[in-house]
Amino acid sequence: MSGVSVQPVLDRITLVERRRPFALVGIGGRGAAGKTSLAHSIPEAHVVGTDEFWNGSEFELSRLRLEVFDALLRGERAVYAGFNWAHQERFVEPRVVEPRGLIVIDGVCALHRMFRDDYDLRIWVEAPYPVRLARGVARDGEASRRTWEEVWMPMEEHYIARDDPISAADLVVDGTRLECEQTARD
Repeated sequence: MSGVSVQPVLDRITLVERRRPFALVGIGGRGAAGKTSLAHSIPEAHVVGTDEFWNGSEFELSRLRLEVFDALLRGERAVYAGFNWAHQERFVEPRVVEPRGLIVIDGVCALHRMFRDDYDLRIWVEAPYPVRLARGVARDGEASRRTWEEVWMPMEEHYIARDDPISAADLVVDGTRLECEQTARD
């Protein structure tokens, strides 16, 4: 990740009082704000993307709750089938998350009300509309511009107005200068 220091985030993570054998960090933000780049820049973090819980037409947040959050909070390994955006289908191989170390949940809905209280640290990544649109189109192709403008971005604004995830954040990070990975949903 270039341009933005991850150190404030890492410093904040080291201050987290662990209530269990793992720390659970949520990184939310609008699409292409830099959430996934930030999440993957945290050393030794196991990253679970909310985008992995897309079923082709909607996000299955209740499945994320059941298969990841509930399992981990019981001290059990989380096992789930993530969504393959390139092939528009669930992965055949299940993903496994052990209840130890640092676990990061990243995605637009990561700070959704149904998960908020379970995090040890909540982070919001903010970037302006033109930056996010340019990143989304660069990653997904010019043919995606209309979907970004007419579907994804309005859906995000509706979610933010309804759930107010920004006010729940312990830390707000400026994602303006983050360079998003082209292969990851962000």
